Amino acid sequence: MAHRVLPVLPVRHVVVISGDPQVLEGMRRSLRVFQNAWATHFVETTTEALAALTLHPVEALISDSKVTGLELEAFLDLVREKWPTVVRAVLCGAEVKPEQAQRLGRVAHQVLKKPLIPGQMFDLVERAALVLATVRSERVKLVLAKLGSLPALPATYGRLTELTANPDVSLDEVASVVERDPAITANVLKIINSAYFGLPRRVSSVRETVKYLGIQPLKNIVLTVEVFEGMASGATAKGLQMDALARACAMRELLGRTPMAEAAFAAGILADIGQLLIATRLPIDMAAIQKEMIGRLQEDVERERLGSSHAEIGGALLSMWNLPTALVEAVTLHHTPPAAAATANVPTALALVCAMEEEAIAHDARKSELRATVEKLAEMFPMVNLQAVRRQLAPREVAVA
Repeated sequence: MAHRVLPVLPVRHVVVISGDPQVLEGMRRSLRVFQNAWATHFVETTTEALAALTLHPVEALISDSKVTGLELEAFLDLVREKWPTVVRAVLCGAEVKPEQAQRLGRVAHQVLKKPLIPGQMFDLVERAALVLATVRSERVKLVLAKLGSLPALPATYGRLTELTANPDVSLDEVASVVERDPAITANVLKIINSAYFGLPRRVSSVRETVKYLGIQPLKNIVLTVEVFEGMASGATAKGLQMDALARACAMRELLGRTPMAEAAFAAGILADIGQLLIATRLPIDMAAIQKEMIGRLQEDVERERLGSSHAEIGGALLSMWNLPTALVEAVTLHHTPPAAAATANVPTALALVCAMEEEAIAHDARKSELRATVEKLAEMFPMVNLQAVRRQLAPREVAVA
């Protein structure tokens, strides 16, 4: 009888570093379960780690917050520059202050709390490595890999997510997390008092915001601020931010009364994050794409020039943030809705909103195709007033400035 030949999966080289021998031994025991998938190099100093990176085709670096040799932030920055496609993860204990964790997030793809959870770490490394392997453009891959501003989630939003996992958290505790950063506080108040939220009166503090609107809207506004203010500034970023807010409010009309409300708003905010990345990190390519897309689909021009569309780049970015699969799928497919959508969910909602958004500005030949797409996707949301969704997408007179 013929024996079935199983495929041999490539072994990933992973460097694990800690300046504390006991912590290192604990990490060795925890990760032993993956010994068939990973060739793991356990080291105590940054010098040893750099030697391992030089000698082996390393795909991931897992660092304890305590290292011996170079200061951790400088070490990670060096790794980012010399080996940009290596996935960088840091494990932080209670001794690491939020401000330090935020700085580490600028040079690491993921900043996680101890204790190390083996399955979580395996998923993180595998997912991020696969993202870098599947992005077709080497230039885009390097941009993704070199981005230091890619913690698991934007820092304040991440702390809010952790805090609000506790059902007994107080509104004052939530507000205090945001108020630690004066710049975020100022921008949150600008957005909440803009035309997008249409409040009957002005709100003057974060505490007033969270008491008036609740925790979830505050989290969503913080996400908006950190994504756009953290990655870029100027007219392009501000225009994309305004579009993102309108799209997120439209998503709120579609799914705001369902358990998917949080993911829906986030999907609206993040839909064009790939476009923001191209605009800020590849500005010459962005200018060329804008010139070449007259009469052509933007994603076709992007693939021709970069090897990937902004939707695919955005999905890869969110995957490296380790965001939920539904959110990654929604962003990746927001210009290519599923051929046979069968249910109202975040991906179909975002595809509908983006099709409506594009329909409003498309030329006649393209408009009829988009109208058919909108009608098909709208069948998934029979109880929703589509005119209310369109109103959210209409240009606003009051900008976020």
